[in-house]
Amino acid sequence: MKIIDSFPQIAPVFADGGFSLEAWRRYAAAISPELPEKAEADAAEYDFSREILPVLEEFYRSPDRAARAHASFQKAVQGISERFCSALGSAPEADVVFYLGLCSGAGWATALGGRPVVLLGIEKIVELGWEREADMAVLLCHELGHLWHFEMRTAPAWGETPAARALWQLYTEGMAVYIQQKLFGGRYFYSQDRGGWLAWCGENRARLSAEFQRRVDAGESTQDFFGDWCAFEGRSDTGYYLGAELVHALAEKRTARQLADLGQKEIYGMLAALQKE
Repeated sequence: MKIIDSFPQIAPVFADGGFSLEAWRRYAAAISPELPEKAEADAAEYDFSREILPVLEEFYRSPDRAARAHASFQKAVQGISERFCSALGSAPEADVVFYLGLCSGAGWATALGGRPVVLLGIEKIVELGWEREADMAVLLCHELGHLWHFEMRTAPAWGETPAARALWQLYTEGMAVYIQQKLFGGRYFYSQDRGGWLAWCGENRARLSAEFQRRVDAGESTQDFFGDWCAFEGRSDTGYYLGAELVHALAEKRTARQLADLGQKEIYGMLAALQKE
């Protein structure tokens, strides 16, 4: 596993006291020639001046928080391969990049140069307040968990229907949470647990499951359950909790490698089962 720490190279992006897209492109290209185009394509659906630039400017105005995030990253990557091998029997063949992104996410499991990579965006990490060592470790384990899952999976794809995509997102995010909890923090450790988030999710687990299933059946969007910019009844990221509950329930009779090959019907069936418990 290769660790790429580009934090020391960020300063020139703000050389004149403000964010320079051209300077950022040079900075990102030094990490990977593919990165500028990839990040800009991902950001294209958002209003740059209204939704992205303010996050970058706030990062620039928060040097102490940025430094804490960087220090937490340096600690989180220590022994990460060994931690995976101890908990799951193997570590993903991947690179980890700590960088200034364009708000593509605090963590992004993707590929660059034909190689799996985890991109950790410091601007989103600072925005979300995830500078603590524990939050950084969870984020890193979660994104690498995605790559471990995809590396281990041998079962066929589920297809591209709205139902398949919604259930696949629920399953893969739940699997990543399951892995992060095996590696760090335990069953009920969530970075999102602020303001009674976890207690609310637990009290409403059956209703969350029923509403997710209803939307799948109706062909409606399930985006409200995922992402800090979305919310279901005022709570963000409830899909991560729901997905983890599904995977933990299925893990009672399966190994981690067996969990990596679950099918669409198994996930849908567990949605119904959670409503009865």
